Amino acid sequence: MAADLGELLVPYMPTIRVPRIGDRVFKSECAFSFDSPESEGGLYVCMNTFLGFGREHVERHYRKTGQSVYMHLKRHVKEKATGAAGGAIPRRRNGKVFLDLELNRDFNGEDYEYEDEAKLVIFPDHFEIPLPNIEELPALVTIACDAVLNAPSAYKKQEPESWEEEIQVSRHARSLRQLDNGVRIPPSGWKCQKCEMRENLWLNLTDGSVLCGKWFFDGSGGNGHALEHYRETNHPLAVKLDTITPDGADVYSFEEEEAVLDPHISEHLSHFGIDMLQMQKRTENGHHTDNNSRPRVSEWEVIQESSTTLKPL
Repeated sequence: MAADLGELLVPYMPTIRVPRIGDRVFKSECAFSFDSPESEGGLYVCMNTFLGFGREHVERHYRKTGQSVYMHLKRHVKEKATGAAGGAIPRRRNGKVFLDLELNRDFNGEDYEYEDEAKLVIFPDHFEIPLPNIEELPALVTIACDAVLNAPSAYKKQEPESWEEEIQVSRHARSLRQLDNGVRIPPSGWKCQKCEMRENLWLNLTDGSVLCGKWFFDGSGGNGHALEHYRETNHPLAVKLDTITPDGADVYSFEEEEAVLDPHISEHLSHFGIDMLQMQKRTENGHHTDNNSRPRVSEWEVIQESSTTLKPL
């Protein structure tokens, strides 16, 4: 069965994304209506844009975007049975609850109980895969599903941050030693020098090595070769290649163990043949794009039905 599910999902793998930091997961309410996981038809969350749709609107989203894989979320709310004295009958254990949702209705926690149900649904045939299903699903799909299930709802009120840590200038920036080893870095087409990774790549600002970063909880990352290189050489600063723009870049100090500022970043990049004024992020959110892949539809474009012709009433 595991092999069958893997083969079934292969054509859809390029459209299934893992939510990254900053992605909003709309899993508590439909983008077009008031449908929610508590509604009769539940809620469908697109596994590419993470927009939520009620049963009446998910088909339209499928036809408009071609996105086939959705997570169907359903919360079953039931009033607890009452005993002879009128009080709720105690139960040995509560129902399965794994959605980070706030109830839309005013349910008294002592009088009601609820149980969550999740499944992957593949359109247009509505093929359903119950979740969680770790053993039978491909690793990427499992990571994506787990991240969606555990992500806070985009509509849930967030606690305000009491303070924000300001990124400081690295103590290595002014006196950074750069090797005259003839290394020149092209404007694109990068790959880790120790493996096949082509994303989350870091340029060491001392010797020009291009190496991959660490593996992250959201399924992105690499094999940690940039950190290994620092431990071998003590070369402290690295810049994330796909963040370089005329406005700056993301710089990390291995020795200081934090993101830092490098006021001399333009000069340091120029040492390896990189002209910041000619560099641009690969996409608006800083990630590489595949020229052969379908462009991602933005949340606003979907909700506003961009590129459609309005019909007079």
